Amino acid sequence: MKRILFIVFLLLSSINGWAAAYVIHDIEESSVRSLTFQLSKLLPPDMTLLPVRRSLFEQNAAYIKDDDILISVGMESFRQVCESDSKGVVMAVFIGKEEYLKIRPQCSIPSSAVFSGAPIEKRLALLEAIWFDKKPLAVIYSQHLQVDEQAMSRQAEQYGFEFQFLKTETDRLSVLKSVNFVLDESMMIFSLVDTELYRDGIAQDILKLLFHKQQVMIGPSFAFVRAGALFAIYSNTEAKLQALAERIVMWQTKGVLLEAQYPETLRVSFNPYLIKAHGVVPPSASFLHDRYGLCSETRCD
Repeated sequence: MKRILFIVFLLLSSINGWAAAYVIHDIEESSVRSLTFQLSKLLPPDMTLLPVRRSLFEQNAAYIKDDDILISVGMESFRQVCESDSKGVVMAVFIGKEEYLKIRPQCSIPSSAVFSGAPIEKRLALLEAIWFDKKPLAVIYSQHLQVDEQAMSRQAEQYGFEFQFLKTETDRLSVLKSVNFVLDESMMIFSLVDTELYRDGIAQDILKLLFHKQQVMIGPSFAFVRAGALFAIYSNTEAKLQALAERIVMWQTKGVLLEAQYPETLRVSFNPYLIKAHGVVPPSASFLHDRYGLCSETRCD
């Protein structure tokens, strides 16, 4: 029945010329309904959003038209759209930059994205102001990321840091062995958005290990701070959807596909316990805003 309804909707949209975008996902129905509702408020009233599960999209990809917009939620949805025999354009959201760069070459249709996390240089700039241990920063990542180690190393040098890279398998034992190995020479893990690496509770296991070793992680999201990371620079859902809406409208009205990038509005959150334990003095809210363009818990203009 769901497949029939989906095909009928596509045929109707073709006949009536409705502007439509399809939200390809594999998340809870309540979550995707909320996400779709928030995004719809940022779009023109004639734009129709239709949530579609990944499995249903795969069955009906041939019905997608050249002017359709596919909004992929998460890394796996983006991968599936790129690997399908589809038309239209795809705009990825809730995906890391390095995840996007890994999958993008497989895309047979034009693509863009709104990245999760924050630019590496912005994270390094803030770290330079609060972290004075010059031991190498450990970067652990999986095969699902495209990491330019040389470019990242050059960025680190500009802020007085050095990166130590280690590519790992994503099973729990391999990840924890990798963490133990890199922490022999480092006090800190500089994490990237890596869905496969941190799934199934592995992130919590890493943070527990770091806590016992009195070492820390710079997280890619607020959830990591709550779980035990020192701090994270990130964007909230509202900022991501605003950036996504700008891309949808630009494509729909002018036929221009904006480049993949981070949202303009970024936030920073510190873990109060770890800040105190490691003697870190976080900048004031006004300094974070004026110097780094970051929203704090108390200020976001």
